[in-house]
Parts: sequence; C-alpha cells; structure tokens
Amino acid sequence: MTANLVNEEILLIDEAVVRLSEWLPSGWSAERVERQVVGPYSQVSSHIETVVDLRGSNANATFAVEAKRSFEPRDVERLLPGLSRTLRSLAGNVPLLVVAPWLSARTQQLLRDEGINYIDLTGNAWIRLDWPALFVRNVGSDRNPTPQPRGVARVRGAKAGRLVRTLIDVRPPYGVGDLAAVTGLTAGYISRLLDALDRDALVDRSSRGEVVSVDYPALLRRWVETYDVLKSNNPRRYLAPEGAKKAIERLRNIEPDIRSAITGSFAAVRWAPIAAPALLLLYVDDEPATTEALQLLPTDDGANVVLLRPFDPVVWDRTVRNDGVNYVAPSQAAADCLTGTGRMPAEGEALIEWLTQNEARWQRASLRAPDQADSDP
Repeated sequence: MTANLVNEEILLIDEAVVRLSEWLPSGWSAERVERQVVGPYSQVSSHIETVVDLRGSNANATFAVEAKRSFEPRDVERLLPGLSRTLRSLAGNVPLLVVAPWLSARTQQLLRDEGINYIDLTGNAWIRLDWPALFVRNVGSDRNPTPQPRGVARVRGAKAGRLVRTLIDVRPPYGVGDLAAVTGLTAGYISRLLDALDRDALVDRSSRGEVVSVDYPALLRRWVETYDVLKSNNPRRYLAPEGAKKAIERLRNIEPDIRSAITGSFAAVRWAPIAAPALLLLYVDDEPATTEALQLLPTDDGANVVLLRPFDPVVWDRTVRNDGVNYVAPSQAAADCLTGTGRMPAEGEALIEWLTQNEARWQRASLRAPDQADSDP
C-alpha cells in the first residue's frame, strides 16, 4: 500500500492496530508506520509501504497492510495470491495483513487458506506468525453491519434454494437463459443471484456470463446458513408404532399413488453410513393419505417419523428410486442433514465428503442430460 492512502484507509489501519494491541500478549505492542521497502530484483522498485510493526520482548515482526473499505471473497482469488507472493519475495519475507470494516465467513476462510492474516473492525481476526511465534484468533460479527443495497439477491428463500440445487446437481457450463428454462425462475433474478455468488467466489463465470465452475461444497454450506429442514419446510411429527423401518416398507405399497421422498439420515446412510438411522424424514405432497397409509399416530414427544411439506418443488427434482422407494437427491439429503438434529450434521458432513469423491455417480453431465441412475455404493 502506497503513501497516498486515503484518510479512511489510514483510519481503518489505526483502528485495527488498536484492536490488535488489545489481543497481544503482555509485553507486546503494535504500531502503524510508513517504511521504504526495496525489492530484490531490478523490476521491483523501491517504494513506501504502510506497515504494522509488532514488537515483543525478544523479537519483532512487520506486516505489510492491505486496507480496503470493502473486501469480498472474489478479492482473495483475484488480488491477494499474487500480491502475497510479491511481498514474500521482498526483503524480510514480509507477511500480509488484510484490514477491512467487515469480512464474511467465506472471505475469512479463503484468507486462511492462503495463509493471509486479517482483522476486521467487528472483531474477526486471524494472525499467525512462525517467528516470532504468535497466534491470535478472535471472533466478531457474522453479519455485515452495513446492509446490502436493494436489488442485491441473497441466498435465501425457495427461489434461491431451487437455483442452488441446480447449480450443485448439474455440471457447468450453462448460461442464465439455460438456467431460467430449467428452473422456471426469471432471468433477472438468476443473473442477480449469480452476481452475488460470483462475488463470493462460489461460482466462476466466463466473460460472456456463463457459469463455468461451481464450488458446490461451499455453495451447499452457504445455502444452509439460511435454510433449515425443520423450519423451511412444514414439519408434522408422528409415531410409527412398529418403527420407522416398517413405515418405509409400507411406502412401497403406496407409490406412485402418493408422492414421497425420503431424506435425512435414512437417505444419507445409503451413500455415507455413519450409524443406524432412527428418525425418518419424509417429503410428502398428501399428508393425510400418507399418514393413513403408513399407519402413523400424531405425537408431540417420541416421534420417529416427520412428514415434511416441501419448501419448494425442487425437492422432487433428481430423486433416486431404489427398491420401490424414492429418495431425495444426495445434495438435498446433505442440506437436510446439515441442518437437522442429533448426529444429522455429522451425517451431512460425511455425505459432502462422499459427494466430492463420487461426482460422476450423482451429478448430471448437463442440463439436458437424463438423471443419473441409482447412486447406491
């Protein structure tokens, strides 16, 4: 960062230094200074950098600072890896410190993956030095204190869930028009949401706007920040007197007259088993008929079956049929497990791991390709 920093960026750094000083061990101090840095190669000229000096009882360290009024995940990918390598080539192997008013959880993770230190003014911080040995970790706000401007799409609600499921389940490339035709969403909404996902480095787009790659594990985790299987859907709790497995056996006798799809633990165990499932989560479109056919009793306590009225018809997309019973797509099962109760989040993580290792077994090759065959191990 050059000496002609705007005052606002200087104030950002000064406030970050104040916070850092509070977290340092006794006997340590932090100070913002301007210093001339000379590169080891002729094409790297001598210039003034604003740096933060740390002083301990027996050793000192210096951070080069990148202060920005707004810093998004895409900035990590486009700017910082090259900048960090340049700084490491300078005398002293200077580490980098990013300072911003607020850094999202996704941005923080990407910075840590690059080994880049950061502080935001809500209190999120990650500082790691090998010499002198120092590690500082602090948790601030998980929400941006500055509201997003109107018109910016968010990964929230049924429409977002429908698009997210499609992006995860189908390999790119595809354009806005293709996605609109498949999902039934408007091109304008899709374009706005893709812009937001691109800023968060969850999708990559070509110069023509086509989606060319999707970080689907990260996208799945972003979706479940605002989605919850037992809140986003309309749940009703029941007792199957003969057990959940007996209820599944009865499902074979009602298809296809009554539409249903198993999710949660009984779906996850087919691909990534952890332990024997006990609670049956079942999407249905005719709850009274399903209740009667499965001989379920309504209950407030001790339920072993939960019937779900879907948050969106996308839960029926790319279902897998096995042994006369329908199961949701693996991506839907992972989202439902991640937001479920008990050991379900662990089952969701195991299922994500299975997804990353078996893409050819569950992802569609294109928007026009037929669904994959049953994905049993």
